[in-house]
Amino acid sequence: MHPLHGKVALITGGSSGIGRATALRLASFGARVAVAARTVAALEETVRAAETLGVEALAVPTDVTDVEQCRHAVETTVAHFGRLDVLVCSAGVSMRGLFVDAEPAALEQVMRINFFGTLYPTYFAIPHVKRSRGSLVAISSLTGKRGTPSYAIYSASKFAVRGLYESLRLELARDGVHVGVVSPGFVATPLRQRVLDGSGRPWPTPPPPPFPVWPIEKCVDRIVRLIVKRKPQALVARPFVIPFLALDEISGGRLGDWYLGGKFL
Repeated sequence: MHPLHGKVALITGGSSGIGRATALRLASFGARVAVAARTVAALEETVRAAETLGVEALAVPTDVTDVEQCRHAVETTVAHFGRLDVLVCSAGVSMRGLFVDAEPAALEQVMRINFFGTLYPTYFAIPHVKRSRGSLVAISSLTGKRGTPSYAIYSASKFAVRGLYESLRLELARDGVHVGVVSPGFVATPLRQRVLDGSGRPWPTPPPPPFPVWPIEKCVDRIVRLIVKRKPQALVARPFVIPFLALDEISGGRLGDWYLGGKFL
């Protein structure tokens, strides 16, 4: 029997992309899943797909930028299933464009979705995950480990997610709570077709990614392994990325400035 069999998981961003794929993978292991997002029809489709795998599933329509809706999502999940073992914060939006050309309202919205949309459900999930000695998982990004030109606010939001979760890992260690961060590169999800420009509107033609795009199942593999092994972090990246990040740190950022500047500008 899989270690996640019978567990209860709440996944934000569960209507599409990494969130939906994660919910269905967990359901395939016998986990009961609640999915939260704004689009009701898409949530219900995810629930139907999970139920065909033989598990109970729940749709909880939620705008993750609204603190009370996040409270409701967690409380509804616990009321329905009786417990919460795993929270996966996957809701997010991407923006690509030079910072100086962006509109402040659009920048703020990216931060609200990516950072506060992780902070709010995490805050309300902690007491329940403490009781189950379960897992808190956030989907960050490789840009949350190294600042990247043309992704300034997206990178900032993902750095903030990583900082929050690294701090929580230490704060909650004595309570037996696992806290992990998954940092993917470019992943083949619908998000790739809805990259925002500096005005907050999707690019008419999405800008091509400068690096290879990972299949979504590879990202889900890393998420599941992180939960089961209770790992603090997982990267979805080519093998050279880990030594690259280390060398970049040693070089005082000069290596990354040279390489990333040439790729993204």
